[in-house]
Amino acid sequence: MKIRMPDSLTINIDCLMKKILTSIALVAALCACNKEKELAPAESQAPDTGKQIITAIVNVASKVAYSENTPGGGGGISSVWEESDTFYAIQDGEKVVTFTLSDGAGNSTAEFTAETEGATASTSWIAVLGKNASVHGTEIHCGYTGQNGTIADLNKFNFVTAAATGLEPVFDFENGEKLSYIVRLKLPAGIKCIEYTSPATGKVTSSGASFFYAKGENDPYTNIPTSTITLSSVSSAGDIAYIAVPAVNHNSKLQTYNDNKQYGNMRTGVIVTLLNNTSAEATLSNGSVIDSDLSSKGGQVGTWDMSSWSLIARPKPSDAIEVVTTDSFTESDSNYYADVTGTDTFWAPYNVGASTPEGKGAYYAWGEISTPEERGRTDGYTFPAYTLRGQPSGASSNYCNYISVYAAVETPSLAGRYCTIRGGRYDVARVKWGSAWRMPGYLEAYATLKKASWTTVNGKGGLTYGGMFLPAHNARNANEEFQPKGWEQACIWSADQFQRNQGSSSYTCAYMLGNKDNHAEGDWWRGNIYRYYGMQIRPILAKSTISVSYRAK
Repeated sequence: MKIRMPDSLTINIDCLMKKILTSIALVAALCACNKEKELAPAESQAPDTGKQIITAIVNVASKVAYSENTPGGGGGISSVWEESDTFYAIQDGEKVVTFTLSDGAGNSTAEFTAETEGATASTSWIAVLGKNASVHGTEIHCGYTGQNGTIADLNKFNFVTAAATGLEPVFDFENGEKLSYIVRLKLPAGIKCIEYTSPATGKVTSSGASFFYAKGENDPYTNIPTSTITLSSVSSAGDIAYIAVPAVNHNSKLQTYNDNKQYGNMRTGVIVTLLNNTSAEATLSNGSVIDSDLSSKGGQVGTWDMSSWSLIARPKPSDAIEVVTTDSFTESDSNYYADVTGTDTFWAPYNVGASTPEGKGAYYAWGEISTPEERGRTDGYTFPAYTLRGQPSGASSNYCNYISVYAAVETPSLAGRYCTIRGGRYDVARVKWGSAWRMPGYLEAYATLKKASWTTVNGKGGLTYGGMFLPAHNARNANEEFQPKGWEQACIWSADQFQRNQGSSSYTCAYMLGNKDNHAEGDWWRGNIYRYYGMQIRPILAKSTISVSYRAK
């Protein structure tokens, strides 16, 4: 079609239309090209990050929403997955990644995902179940502190490992290695708090799981880490509390760090102390040690029946009597001199088993946490009745929890001359009264008591110094009281063994302290005596301190 215009403006419409359509097509093509660029995958615009999403299928045994299968708990504990559940897994031994629940809450089998990089079809994984696990480089540690005693809390501490391979690993926790044993504590009436120790921590690496002794972070000789469970209400007899513990032999020994700060292998045992109030306010308590061989019982449940226990009098820490000594003295061993330049000791107002300053209290053999009568023995304080008689005292197998602070780290050759039980599973004050209290070390006790003088309180003779009164009561041998040096004494055990060397005839002895009846200040007898003899225990607060240095002879 043509349009008639002035001659100078005549235009071929067909030609114009072709040009317009051509321009439109070009613009459209350009727009389409730009649109394609906008819709291009992100990796075409930026370098590949290498991030991968790994999907894992996971089943579970003994985790999360626990419920007892049978009355009394004899059938064990069942479980399902919950929203937001996570677990750690070590990838090819080089790094730890976190898997998070993506599908399957409420079931025993679920789907988890993790973001990582560098995984291949041959990647090896080892996963750890348990919310209280923590990452330490390429290791996963399984700790047991911080439990609250409820059945629902066990998901944090019931550790299980499982191995898998590939880009779609299948973690079979049902048949994995179970690292924890669950203790059902049947409580007596009147319990508000439970103290327990965690003597070992699980360590999972790409090569498997092991355990190491859980020492304090700052002090190489500190007590085993202690946790406190505060119940929602005071217990009735038969109430249940749950604690997960490492599935190891608690009457054997665990390897320690070899850093010159701990000496040899340490015997374990879970210390459990029941209190009628918080640790600062409790006036009644009692305790024991779980020392069974649980090494083949991972994932199992056992009951410790304490429902018939009687609580004993226990002073509050605020009742302790502070005695500060600043005078110096020197004690010597065959290898070195110990120079004491001062102590700050906080003494209990009465003995373990008593309730008044003049009370006798219970007799205990050194290192025992029960009396022969409590164990059903009729032969009293004799070598056959002594539960620790078969324990050697060699450096790598002694039954003491750790070496005393008196063993100078700076002089390793002096380490082990004093062997101590203070603050550990063989310290009756620690076990019966809780972590606030412990037996005094020999030098601590002597520094305080060497200046004591004779006095009488409520008709009972004994020693007094700095406001602390120690009544005179004889020791016990077999079923009779006796006077170790031929006179009535205020006899107490220290926490220190006299010799570590089994080749020495005195290795069966420990340090005790006693005074001469009605004698003058400083007239003390101190020395070694057979460990199976029965004597009183006068605790001090765990925070008590002593200043001592060593000089080789």
